[in-house]
Amino acid sequence: MRILLLIVIGLLLYVIISHLVRKSRLEKLSAPNQRSQKMVKCSHCGIHIAETEALKKGEHFFCSQQHLDDFS
Repeated sequence: MRILLLIVIGLLLYVIISHLVRKSRLEKLSAPNQRSQKMVKCSHCGIHIAETEALKKGEHFFCSQQHLDDFS
């Protein structure tokens, strides 16, 4: 009876761990797609930054408020 109980516990642990590993792998595979962002070039210094972090004035993008002010 003890052996049967140990086998059941072992199988449960195996199923739980394999489920967590598969879930982790799926998250890693989909993560690059979620992190991909359009990059834009600062019109003042030329550095590339994510469009979501850039400051925009007209058609120009800037990496900081100082560069935006200096450009005007």
